Amino acid sequence: METVTLKLERKQIALLKEQAKALGRSQAAVVRDLIDQHLASKKRPSLYERAKEFCGSVSGPSDMSTRKLTGYGRD
Repeated sequence: METVTLKLERKQIALLKEQAKALGRSQAAVVRDLIDQHLASKKRPSLYERAKEFCGSVSGPSDMSTRKLTGYGRD
């Protein structure tokens, strides 16, 4: 693990100490847990999750390569 130095307000330090004591854990462990919880909730959805409602909503041939092209490889 790496060490990080934070500047906190006295009220924040008091809350952190209180929480650590209540949980019986170190202040560093409480901060790590809070960061993990906060950042996990901010996870960006994947492209599939964002576009899944549109999957299958377009009509047309199932194989878009059915259009015959001339001059591109096999004629």
